[in-house]
Amino acid sequence: MGQKSGFLAVVFLLFATGLPTGADADGVAVIAGKREGRTSAEPAEAAVNEPFATAFDLEGRLWGVEFTRANRVFRIDPAAAGGAGLPTFVAGQFHLADPQAPEPPAGPTALGEVRFNGLHDLAIGPDDTIYLADTFNHRIRALDPRTRLLRTIAGTGIAGDAGDGGPAALAHFNQPYCVSLVPGGGALLVADIGNARLRSIDLVTGVVTTVAGNGVKGAPEDGALATATPLAGPRAACAAADGTIWLALREGNALVAIRQGRVSVAVNAKGEAGFAGDGGPGTAALLAGPKYVAMDGRGRVLVCDTENHCIRRYDPATGIIVTVAGIPGRPGTALGGDWRTTHLSRPHAARIDPAGNLVVADSDNDRILAGALD
Repeated sequence: MGQKSGFLAVVFLLFATGLPTGADADGVAVIAGKREGRTSAEPAEAAVNEPFATAFDLEGRLWGVEFTRANRVFRIDPAAAGGAGLPTFVAGQFHLADPQAPEPPAGPTALGEVRFNGLHDLAIGPDDTIYLADTFNHRIRALDPRTRLLRTIAGTGIAGDAGDGGPAALAHFNQPYCVSLVPGGGALLVADIGNARLRSIDLVTGVVTTVAGNGVKGAPEDGALATATPLAGPRAACAAADGTIWLALREGNALVAIRQGRVSVAVNAKGEAGFAGDGGPGTAALLAGPKYVAMDGRGRVLVCDTENHCIRRYDPATGIIVTVAGIPGRPGTALGGDWRTTHLSRPHAARIDPAGNLVVADSDNDRILAGALD
């Protein structure tokens, strides 16, 4: 059996039949979502709304978050574990985001009582703790799937820029958009976009520090001390095995590397929005509003080139960038025979699953896609 056929065999083993795949035996599969979810005032259990990110726990279950359309955390269990392949909504109440929503309690809270506001991202620790970026509540939350309790680990709920060197729970954040764990799981990177900083929370001591950004919104200074340079919209970060931190700049339309405390621009030295440079050096390429970064199994960086409706891959070893999913500049819903012939619409996350396949949160299509990656 070929790689692609083998992948879809696994998909249909893990995720129950009946989901609208629309793909042939060698294509990209829909593993969650349906278009009618966006138009329903109270969507059916099978519908996810604006999925913005996914992650996998130690048992291979897929977890995800919805953005402002619904504000919920969901889980998809493998059929082999007794699941039906449909999303189970674990935390949060379906509601359109309300900037005047009541403040969430700071202590442990039962999941049924939780009201998130603009969930953007999640990361799952080595103990299966699920860290959530509760963006418009200016907090980072920790969900324990065993006790089914939620606690706040960072942020007071008041937008601001304060607290470095002290407890993260007493610090001020301003719209923390993305969270990701460093290798080993000892620290959580937080893209604190409203403060133009990338921050880190030590999960042992609870102390928060700034990794990059001086609090000024602007183009990064190539080669500058990371904590002394402006940042134009630090939207998402991930850490490689060698310690390099890769940071996507939304307004800066760029991918930067942070090594040994200094910043260098890896993709889009001009910082202009657009699409260009496939197959060539990343510094000469263009991006348009990148929203997410993740590592693949070979040390390459996956970039959600969101406003170009595609996923691109940057190889630090060669400096080359290529498109691996989606059709640049052509949003749509059609599923193709592979990733490069499949249409996406403003994807907000891309991740490699435990089997090495690409999983994409195809946000404006209200679906999650999966398929073998070349």
